[in-house]
Amino acid sequence: MPLPKAFGQVFGFWLKDRPRGEFAFAQHPGDPPPTPQVARAYLRRLRQRAHLAKPITPHKLRHTYATNLLNAGAERVDIQALLGHVNLATTQIYTHVDQDRMAAVVNKL
Repeated sequence: MPLPKAFGQVFGFWLKDRPRGEFAFAQHPGDPPPTPQVARAYLRRLRQRAHLAKPITPHKLRHTYATNLLNAGAERVDIQALLGHVNLATTQIYTHVDQDRMAAVVNKL
């Protein structure tokens, strides 16, 4: 999956302080990817270390990513491909966020 260039800079900055030989995404080469439960627990620990009160979940991160893509002008079909949705209707749920935001802006007039 393509990632923004800025992510590579931030990720590189994060990696530089990690001990050599420590894996970023798995315990050992060839291990299976983390389960959803492991990912949620990892995000929970990161949130606690950052002293963030608002819960963060993998689903919220996906939703935020899709919404930001849409707000940046990405086509829904591209967002569909990036998220791995088989059906475009699944991706359509992210369009409501953008429409709600636009309605809120218009209502301020």
